[in-house]
Amino acid sequence: MEITLTLPEWSAVVDAAWLRIVASAAQRLDHATTYRRSMVERVAEEITGAAGELAVGKWSGRFFVPSVGTFHRVPDCLGNVEVRSTRHADGHLIVRDNDAPDRRYLLAIVGDESVRLAGWIVGMEARRDEWRRASQRSTRPAWWVPQSELRPMGEW
Repeated sequence: MEITLTLPEWSAVVDAAWLRIVASAAQRLDHATTYRRSMVERVAEEITGAAGELAVGKWSGRFFVPSVGTFHRVPDCLGNVEVRSTRHADGHLIVRDNDAPDRRYLLAIVGDESVRLAGWIVGMEARRDEWRRASQRSTRPAWWVPQSELRPMGEW
């Protein structure tokens, strides 16, 4: 499922990303990461995340209202959905131990002008031993769900 974002939508994505960075800085937070990031990396990651969320909103016919400072308390969108975004075409959907097991997790692959909704999985189903590992940048283990194991968007 490919969602093309318009220039005004990209503007909303960038605004949301920057608002999240400023709000986190005001609280002296750098999210729940366990690795150091430069400001350039942080801005790029926030833009990627917001682009995925906006694409899911567009796909579902709902207006994009970015959350700020909710950190796991409130789902990203659609009532019980967490959007995980990456710029890597072969990327995995990452679920962490502090993620709600009853929510749906949707993988968004963010490209230059569009976002591909690669599929989804329920949090509890993502917690398989063979998918648990740490990344190269972090010692914090998580479940790395391969795209081939995600349910297609048509099965929503």
